[in-house]
Amino acid sequence: MSKKVLVIGSINKDLVVNTDRFPKEGETILGNSFATHNGGKGANQAAAIAKLDACVSMFGAIGDDSFGEEIKTALSNINVNTDNIIIKNNSSTGIAVITVDSKGANHIVVVSGANFLINKEDIKKDIINDYDIIVLQLEIPLNIVEYVIGIAKEINKTVILNPSPAVKLSKEILSGVDILIPNETEIELIGGIDYALSCGVKNIILTLGGNGCDLIDSSKNIKHFDAYKVDVVDTTAAGDSFLGAVVRMLSYDKSLEEAILFAMKVASITVQRKGAIDSIPTYDEVSNL
Repeated sequence: MSKKVLVIGSINKDLVVNTDRFPKEGETILGNSFATHNGGKGANQAAAIAKLDACVSMFGAIGDDSFGEEIKTALSNINVNTDNIIIKNNSSTGIAVITVDSKGANHIVVVSGANFLINKEDIKKDIINDYDIIVLQLEIPLNIVEYVIGIAKEINKTVILNPSPAVKLSKEILSGVDILIPNETEIELIGGIDYALSCGVKNIILTLGGNGCDLIDSSKNIKHFDAYKVDVVDTTAAGDSFLGAVVRMLSYDKSLEEAILFAMKVASITVQRKGAIDSIPTYDEVSNL
């Protein structure tokens, strides 16, 4: 039986248009295809953890619209517990409007919707107390992230933070983080490795894209892990699947090193597939490689 994981974060519907090129200002062009995908970093990470066979619940907010219900149902169908998803009346579920050109470049406009309506009254200490590992990102209000971390540390929960989209983070936030998982750009925006460690972060897993990742402990010891060499099709959910895989292994009491090795394999599969949640492999798929 794995430890129980609570992901607190964003829930979005992705609206994706593929086109040969981006339109110029004031120009109308024809696109090649349109698709909708379930997304949001919180939902993506919860989905990854569930598909990799760990016990996970999602806390987040959706609007009173069809997009929210679709995402909630989809998460339930892959064994994410959705009992803690709340509905914000008279609000839209978060959306991301994404245009992708023939070279794979994209333009993205995000409307946060219900994600940014989460308030402290929505966060019950009893909910956090029911779980062993708390996973957070930064697509919900920053004061809520700080509030949750404060509660989690008060009752000795393990806190894992993916600082995306990155902003400078306070000592109050970082002091409660057990494992920080940023990429190279994000670590600089939040203040740098030395700053994060000086604030009290216990471990940093610095992701390096195709170059793998570095595990940095509180004494600044660095252990490097190489990425698998594969033909990349779509990197959309690479980071979220990596984090989900790390959390999955930690929930089964594996070491950080074991968790990272497993996560490297998961991410290598994810980037060979299109989409976000749909591209994340199951635990059986990973084990059979």
